[in-house]
Amino acid sequence: MRIDSTFDAADFHYVTQDGSKRAVTTLEEEEFPQFYHRRPADADSIIEEAKPEAAAPLVAAAVSVPTPRATAPAVFVPKAGHVVFTENRKGISFDKIFGPWTDGARKITVTDPYIRKFHQARNVMELIEMLIRRKAPEDQVAVHLVTAPDDGNIQEQRECLDGIAEACSGTGVDFTWAFDGTGGLHARDITTDTGWKMVLDRGLDIFQPTPRKLNGFSLGERMQDYRMIRSFYVTYVKAS
Repeated sequence: MRIDSTFDAADFHYVTQDGSKRAVTTLEEEEFPQFYHRRPADADSIIEEAKPEAAAPLVAAAVSVPTPRATAPAVFVPKAGHVVFTENRKGISFDKIFGPWTDGARKITVTDPYIRKFHQARNVMELIEMLIRRKAPEDQVAVHLVTAPDDGNIQEQRECLDGIAEACSGTGVDFTWAFDGTGGLHARDITTDTGWKMVLDRGLDIFQPTPRKLNGFSLGERMQDYRMIRSFYVTYVKAS
């Protein structure tokens, strides 16, 4: 636990060979910053400790909860950068790590050779659900998936992807998909016609398997924020 206000404010960090200061954080600090940095009223009410330089603009605004003192949510302006997410963390969702970078896009291309199994197709569906929630009702968004065929079970793969396309009918999102014709597809990324490219080392498959409850009720099944994640990174690139 964070030491109390009778001690000096803690500052855990290390210095790299080039002299850069890098903070050391914990899963609790990243998942619950509104509590982790709170101090009694007789001390500083909120301690804004240094974050790793490369991740600060992204982590602080995109995947953290506003501090209790915030009077109005800040408008987040998506930025280029590189963010690494720690194994077993909760509180991460497509809305937080992709939403601001896809806002305003009319064409989105998802490239991932491993959309083969049901849970991987479900990830694509949840990405589309996020886009539907964020866009204006009158807006039309075209989402195109490029993936690789699953030679062992291509029929099930086709049924899943066609099922997504059918489910999107009348939502304002036009989902299409195609198999890569080169046979050498490896990259996993999301690109938008607004100039953003999100490079994903795990693609959309960032969540650990959710235990199935005997009674059929599990928040992790319904809400991404309640799922544990695998370790992964996202690199946000803005076309010049």
